Amino acid sequence: MGRLAGVSVMVHSPYVVVIVSPSSGVGKSTLASNLAVYLKGLYEDLPVAYASSDREATSKMFALSNAAAGSFGDLQQRREFAEILAFGEFGVEFCHLDPVAIEQADWLRKVLALTDYDGVLIVDLPNGHGLLSAALCAADLVLAPVKDPSVLGEVVALRKELLAGGGSSDQFWLLPSELGKEGSYQHKDRLLDFLRFAAEERGFQVLEETLVADQQVLELAAEKARPVLTRVRQSRFHLQLQRLAEFILAQRQQQNSYQIRVERWLQDGLIPARARRVELTCPLCSRGVLGAKAHYVESLPARQRIMLHETCLTGLLKDSGAGSFMASAGIFLLKPGGGAAGTSEQCVCRC
Repeated sequence: MGRLAGVSVMVHSPYVVVIVSPSSGVGKSTLASNLAVYLKGLYEDLPVAYASSDREATSKMFALSNAAAGSFGDLQQRREFAEILAFGEFGVEFCHLDPVAIEQADWLRKVLALTDYDGVLIVDLPNGHGLLSAALCAADLVLAPVKDPSVLGEVVALRKELLAGGGSSDQFWLLPSELGKEGSYQHKDRLLDFLRFAAEERGFQVLEETLVADQQVLELAAEKARPVLTRVRQSRFHLQLQRLAEFILAQRQQQNSYQIRVERWLQDGLIPARARRVELTCPLCSRGVLGAKAHYVESLPARQRIMLHETCLTGLLKDSGAGSFMASAGIFLLKPGGGAAGTSEQCVCRC
């Protein structure tokens, strides 16, 4: 029993949500900062970190007295992710996104893969920011608030950048917004309907939610960089934030997200190529096994290979006599009965 040899990634690296838009004023930063608060509100024990390029707004929203947050640039100086985070209001940790020189877009992904942070990292960036390529390369989920259909070409470019970094179209979601400029589309009353149609024609996944324009939210929360949860809890925007936070948590549990991570880590050399021959999802709990204590199981002569979490296999054998044969090291051989005549299947479990 042990960990897959040659694996460098942490079993609990952060789930990265990038929120970006080609347009200003569509509620991007209000959405991003408030989602951090709502994620923490839904699951108090879930670590949540918020990273933004707007130092002033971030400090107003989250900073406690004497809180000293670092920036992503510090990660290039080999500082640990935990060292650049400052503990802030509502239990949300935060840091800054100052422009830095980037030689390779995958550097942030590699750093975060080696980070033990079993939570959600929300990255709030404007389109064109120097760190955007690195953020998209590391993203597990991308939310793009949009109002004007004429900017969909720029949204297509964002998705292409995600795909170029080893991501998938399944990770990219467009979020219609009532906020911001209406653009050049003539039929203003049908603007959002046309946006949805045009986005789906281009193969985008479009969220059912539409960010509402709420004057109270604007005056009491957004303009003052304060959370909707404490200032405008009776608003429709509050309910939308709840649902969007739940959506993020549901996406985090999707098996597809883990499989994309595995492919990226293989590409980055953080997992040995031979790992492709092994099923890296525990069939007993449907969770990934990389970086965790696990048992290697091989079926002979079919040569099917899987990994089982130590706790999962222990729980499976707990009430059976086979549990007493398990050891902390060695090989455990099972030969199930009931096979067809002339066949013999064996299951080898390396402990």
